[in-house]
Amino acid sequence: MSRDARPPRRVVMVAHSHILGGMERRVVSTSAALAERGHQVAFAGPLDGWMGERMQADGHTCLHVPMHGMYDPLSAWKLARFARRWRADVLHGQAQRGGRYADWASRWSGVPAVASANSMVSWRWFRPQMRLLAVSNAVRDHLVQHGLPAQQVEVVYSAVPDIGMQPAREGAPTPAQPLQLLMNSRLVDVKAHDVAVDALKLLPATLPVHLSITGATDTAWAAQIREQVQRLDLGDRVTFLGQRKDIPELLAACDVVLAPSRHEALSLTLMETCAAGRPAIATLVGGNAEIIAEGLNGLLVPPDNAQALADAIVRVGTDTALRLAMGRAARQVFQQRFTADIMVRNTVAAYDAAGDAQR
Repeated sequence: MSRDARPPRRVVMVAHSHILGGMERRVVSTSAALAERGHQVAFAGPLDGWMGERMQADGHTCLHVPMHGMYDPLSAWKLARFARRWRADVLHGQAQRGGRYADWASRWSGVPAVASANSMVSWRWFRPQMRLLAVSNAVRDHLVQHGLPAQQVEVVYSAVPDIGMQPAREGAPTPAQPLQLLMNSRLVDVKAHDVAVDALKLLPATLPVHLSITGATDTAWAAQIREQVQRLDLGDRVTFLGQRKDIPELLAACDVVLAPSRHEALSLTLMETCAAGRPAIATLVGGNAEIIAEGLNGLLVPPDNAQALADAIVRVGTDTALRLAMGRAARQVFQQRFTADIMVRNTVAAYDAAGDAQR
């Protein structure tokens, strides 16, 4: 039977988390994309967190597997038994813990396994024999540099839903209609909200701007950023939106997305920015340059450099033609590299390669 003629795959997503973040969103969106294209997806992991609750709500078969730490043989045994009984074609571990347990269960059950490497610091718990799917070339390079065989690591980009090209606002910013900046990420220090706030203070008075920040506001980091905003007298230029689900509407309302992260494997925020047809200003770290091409669909600046970020905001904010052209280019980048169809095709090919190698 040819690869294209193979029946729908039966995939067990294996992941451990109780919070909401990039990995968790990838699991949910990848599972949905696979299911929409006829594949069957089950989830194995804690069911008492955001990801477990979403996977249940989406109608996937779910198995509660606590995966206590990295040495929980009972969880691995339960996973192996489930994979056999559910007649799984592949175990897909997410991040280091999910990858370890998927690999462990694979050796006990005989079901092939792959693991997604979602982080710039992931390598310790991946065995050299494991088939790894890096979310970016930057992550792949990191894994190979730490001794994992290059032939065992391939890049499969994540995908984001196609929210459609959002109409862009034309015209120069005015006090009544300032340049709308958006930071759509978790409110944690690695996302460098402090650098963005410092950059606002460095902007010339002739460029009216407003920054909207998403993310839970009940954390110590959020409190620190609020205090910084007040200390710099920027309260009228910054709004904290809290945890939000209306991403298309937020992107439609903004002119430019800021992503000044201190490190990043592959930013779902930047991919969503491209899907909406918006330019981004991001830091030159991790996989950001695999999404943002300097001068084409956005600008890249050094991390922890508020002046460079401010200069980039001025460049995009004062050149309407450039901003609109970058938005159109961003949409093309999404269509060429980050659609669900592309991601599913490459992911299923990796599943099949893992199965073929084990036969």
